Amino acid sequence: MDKYVLIGILIAVAVVVLTTIVILIVVFSKKNKGKQPRIKLNDEFITNLLSLLGEKDNITEVNVDNGRLKITVNDLDKANLEGIKEIATSGVFVTGTTIKTLFRLDSQTIKKEIDARL
Repeated sequence: MDKYVLIGILIAVAVVVLTTIVILIVVFSKKNKGKQPRIKLNDEFITNLLSLLGEKDNITEVNVDNGRLKITVNDLDKANLEGIKEIATSGVFVTGTTIKTLFRLDSQTIKKEIDARL
């Protein structure tokens, strides 16, 4: 085999390998970009959340809907919506007496912790 053909083949293989590496780097960097750090679910977080919701006596129902925590309260005036917005990942949406929001934690786990205290 001619040495120039061999060099051409090696260059082509190197280009393919380098292109693949660059594509993988771009894909993985985009995948991790924009992810907010997860906060730790602990007793303090749940206690704070219950306080912001107007304490456990103000909560009538807790559900998870498409990954969002959906909490129905007796009296919306007892809930601190601004405080909830500060700890939420996305906005706080209110419909009637139902508060919907998303946290950087598993909503199902938060629901279980709240249910255990109700």
